[in-house]
Amino acid sequence: MKLASRLVLAFTLVALFASGVTAALVWQAQQQQVHHFLDHELPRIIAKGTHPPGKRYRFFENQRRLLARLRQANLRAALIALLVALGVGGALAWRMTRPVSELTRAARRYAEGDRDARARVSGRDELAELARAFNELAERLQIEEERERRRVADIAHELRTPLQVLKGELEALADGVLDPDRETLERLVEEVDHLALLVEDLRLLSLAESGGLVLQPAPCDLAGLLTKSAGAFAARAAARGIELELDLKPAFAQVDPARMRQVAFNLIDNALRHAHGRVRLSSGAKEGQACFEVADDGPGIPAEDLPRIFDRFYRADPARSRGSGGSGLGLAIARAIVLAHGGEVQASNLPGGGAAVSVCVPAAESAPGPHSGALSA
Repeated sequence: MKLASRLVLAFTLVALFASGVTAALVWQAQQQQVHHFLDHELPRIIAKGTHPPGKRYRFFENQRRLLARLRQANLRAALIALLVALGVGGALAWRMTRPVSELTRAARRYAEGDRDARARVSGRDELAELARAFNELAERLQIEEERERRRVADIAHELRTPLQVLKGELEALADGVLDPDRETLERLVEEVDHLALLVEDLRLLSLAESGGLVLQPAPCDLAGLLTKSAGAFAARAAARGIELELDLKPAFAQVDPARMRQVAFNLIDNALRHAHGRVRLSSGAKEGQACFEVADDGPGIPAEDLPRIFDRFYRADPARSRGSGGSGLGLAIARAIVLAHGGEVQASNLPGGGAAVSVCVPAAESAPGPHSGALSA
């Protein structure tokens, strides 16, 4: 039985019960009055002789007619109550179940593949709130599905290029067009390494976004971590004529040093790609957080690209190729690792030109000891 039918039946049963109880109480009161008159009042009247027999007969006849009219009135009242209950109950049931029916239709349409299906909402009661919650959920799911489709398309695009290169090179070797010399084999190994790195980056990113990334937190001074990270990039920066400027203050945090070093590497690598002559690394503690920042003096980030630079495979400069611009996963991986530590990462443009990416994680309660292994990570 549908909800509307159950509601109508419930209203009807309540009306019948109420009218039945009312009729029974009225009938009981009437009977008590008649019996009281017959048992007490009438004997006294007869004893006094004030009512002749004919008049007494008319009195009893009037009482019977009165009871009959009262019974008819009770039946009419019960019938009217039943009709009113059916009408009011039906109207209320339709009004109450209409949002549920609308929500059901929208849910079925969504399940059948209509991702634009939404429930029409009116009112402010609980059912209207339920419909609004469904619409919000459908909107989020639609956005997530669209994002997932873009991710799959991006992954396919990124994998296609090295696979096509490998396929072409191997076919050329098989046909004898190319000689299996050292240079050809090194190109093949380079493409295989790129594929392996891309797959590993995707695996790491998926683990971090799904909450499956295993962290091994330890006391760590982010200033020391940045010092060692800058040393790893010193030769590359010097070859490009870029100065690595350090402005490091102690910033102690309880983090996974290896993962946080990966964040620093990705940010420094990205800054070196855009810098014109200087990359600045800074660190410090503020408001219960340990923070560091990587800034460059490059062209900065276009305002329309700022909200998306941490998306996977996103490049602010469409002209940048895979060879010059990386896989497009570095910033996405950095954000995922920072979020896994309970921190936050932000990108901004500097007033004098260039861009900066800042990372903040919860500060450690106490500084690490002088021989902490985390500092050497």
